[in-house]
Amino acid sequence: MAAFVRPGDIIDEDNLLSALSASNSSKYASWLKSLDAILVLGGGVPLAPKEPPVYVQRRCDVVAELLDVLGKNGNGAALPSVLCLSAGTAHLSQYILPIDGLPLWESTSSAAYLMNHPKYPIGEEHLFVETTSYDTISNAYFARTGFTDVAGWKKVLVVTNEFHIHRSKAIFDWIFGVPSEQQVSDYEMYYLSCNNVGLNPDAIEARRSHEARGETNVRSKLAEEYKSLHDVLVFLTTKHDFYTASKLVNRATASRGERVRDELLEMSYGKRTTDCSRLSSTIGIKDGKLFVSVDVFVVLAFLVVIIGVSFLTLQNYKLAKPHVHTN
Repeated sequence: MAAFVRPGDIIDEDNLLSALSASNSSKYASWLKSLDAILVLGGGVPLAPKEPPVYVQRRCDVVAELLDVLGKNGNGAALPSVLCLSAGTAHLSQYILPIDGLPLWESTSSAAYLMNHPKYPIGEEHLFVETTSYDTISNAYFARTGFTDVAGWKKVLVVTNEFHIHRSKAIFDWIFGVPSEQQVSDYEMYYLSCNNVGLNPDAIEARRSHEARGETNVRSKLAEEYKSLHDVLVFLTTKHDFYTASKLVNRATASRGERVRDELLEMSYGKRTTDCSRLSSTIGIKDGKLFVSVDVFVVLAFLVVIIGVSFLTLQNYKLAKPHVHTN
């Protein structure tokens, strides 16, 4: 890791955590304490109300550990605010809460995970949730217009996984770099790349390919065409599938049709499925311990009950069956 952190840098999780534990950790701790906000990107259907996808959990784990380090060594300094991003994922069905039939926002699940973190719980006074965005571009736009511009958060750390970090940097550099109607942008943006956990290698490669295409489109087209915050709003409300009125109306009123599905890519966004590749992303080893996500646990418990009932039924049948004696 470099001897200092500069605006625009992508910082590796392992390098940062090892630097914070080294003898020269003070300069990295000082940099972290100087941050106004940490933005935790969502990006996938939650497994349960307090359980975002495993790869998002990794983002949360790192942020929780960083705030714990700051809390212990900050000498009473205020901790950065933590903003969890994302209402949902545009091309996947949302998690619907049985209690009221409303969606579980991805940011809500991330915040719940952080509040209830098994090692480093974060106090609710440090946590905020953004509940309007459905992709990375709208993550950045609504984080800026709904929070950072208003709250005055100027030094910002964006946190996501390695497979997502380069397109995220391209998008946040673009949207946080353009001027608003009131002022020239004066943000300092930093990026934290977390390890890719909870996805099988095929899904990660499918996602990397998708991300690379998106990064190229942002840098070569979108950032070149939409050069103010107002321009970004024009893009969202005239071009974007999830924020353009006519596109939303067509989507809501269209009959169900065929569309090409990329199963591996959808898996990388948390799509629920019962195939073996899904099981490999929800059963595994994390921090030296076996983890089983809630949905897989429920399926396994159901199977155990069915097997148990079948066994008892068979035993009762054998006991009730009359014996036939032959001479």
